[in-house]
Amino acid sequence: MIDRKMTASRQGDEAGLTEEVARLRRELRRSRAALAEKETELKTYLSTLSHEIKTPIVSMRGFCALLMEQFGEQIPEDGKHYLERIGRNIDRLETLVRDLVLLSGFQRDDIHFETVDVTELIDDILVEHYHENSAQTSSFSVQPDLPLVHGYREGLRHVFSNLIGNAIKYRREDVPLKVEIGCLDDELFLKFYVRDNGVGIPAAVRNKVFNMFVRAGNKKGVTGSGLGLSIVRQIITAHGGEIWVDSRQGRGSTFYFTLPIVSNAMRVIR
Repeated sequence: MIDRKMTASRQGDEAGLTEEVARLRRELRRSRAALAEKETELKTYLSTLSHEIKTPIVSMRGFCALLMEQFGEQIPEDGKHYLERIGRNIDRLETLVRDLVLLSGFQRDDIHFETVDVTELIDDILVEHYHENSAQTSSFSVQPDLPLVHGYREGLRHVFSNLIGNAIKYRREDVPLKVEIGCLDDELFLKFYVRDNGVGIPAAVRNKVFNMFVRAGNKKGVTGSGLGLSIVRQIITAHGGEIWVDSRQGRGSTFYFTLPIVSNAMRVIR
């Protein structure tokens, strides 16, 4: 009799547990559906916002140019200085809107993954930086024959370009710029790094640099939207990887991130 009661009790507990698991699964499905709907709404909203803001941005830029062109000789130096500041703020607003759209729109289902030659990718990026920032080729050291990765080419281009660009922007003026790019091979993943000898990251913000609107360094006069590293983290996360930083103020920073290893079947001969 006691055994039958214990058995019935266990069965009742199991039934209750099964029902609770089913309820939690239903709630999880509803939560996921609601989250997906909100993400779609946000993406649509920011896309619309971007489109609507472009018109006044173009208008303001055009009127500033017309003022300088038609009335430049009559505008005092202070007035020209103010117009230049307006232009810089227009550029910043345009960058901010673009990066917000990029941050919200990067989703794993929207992108195409392929085998990417990282060495070739970095070579292209460095050529762009040589022209844009007057950087010297001797400032960069790239590990030969970097491994292939399976990823979103344009996303990875953004990652490397942002990290290299930050190294240039946050350089120290008293020492020659040095940037090292390489990869540590692991059995489970590839660990890339971008190391510089720049101003470094203050301890107070070191753990927050991947948050929105947090600056990666403490150098004055550096422009940007404050979203660059947030976008980088989202891209790496979409690849199934992680990103972190090791930095000392005044001694430079090293950004590490992991990516999946390309299987032997996907490797190609260079």
